[in-house]
Amino acid sequence: MRALNLIFLCLALFVGACSNYRLAGTPIDLPFRSVYVKPVRNFSYAPQASNLLTNAISDAISQTPKISVANKSEADAVLEVEITDYQKRPYASRQDDTALAAAYKITAYAECTLSMGSRTIFSKRKVKSEVIIYDSQGDFLGAEYQNMPVLMRDLGMKVRDAVIGIW
Repeated sequence: MRALNLIFLCLALFVGACSNYRLAGTPIDLPFRSVYVKPVRNFSYAPQASNLLTNAISDAISQTPKISVANKSEADAVLEVEITDYQKRPYASRQDDTALAAAYKITAYAECTLSMGSRTIFSKRKVKSEVIIYDSQGDFLGAEYQNMPVLMRDLGMKVRDAVIGIW
């Protein structure tokens, strides 16, 4: 009888401990229904990134069920994002000259703050995104320009994930 009680107690503790567990991507009830996305501030050397990231965040949030992007006067929450760093690092060297890079890893770092009125839900949450650029034709600037929307779209989705995954 004691063994049965012990098994029942362990099972009750297990079920109780796992009752609030959620897998990533599982929708939760958020305390807001609409978000105002402030124009992104760029404190890095990322070329033309602030407008691209602002649009990417707005698009990512608007594609999320139960949340909409709204004007400042109509929004329940306000999202502020700052691009804090932008790094270019050699990723692969050329076969004919190992001193020259054949590919670069571009990394963009951002911090986001979400608030509802005077209540801050989270502050300076860090997100980053990476893309690898292959410089096959010797035009790195052109390749960087072409890949900036891809990098900012991925960063925008990660900011959106920070907003909807506030727990």
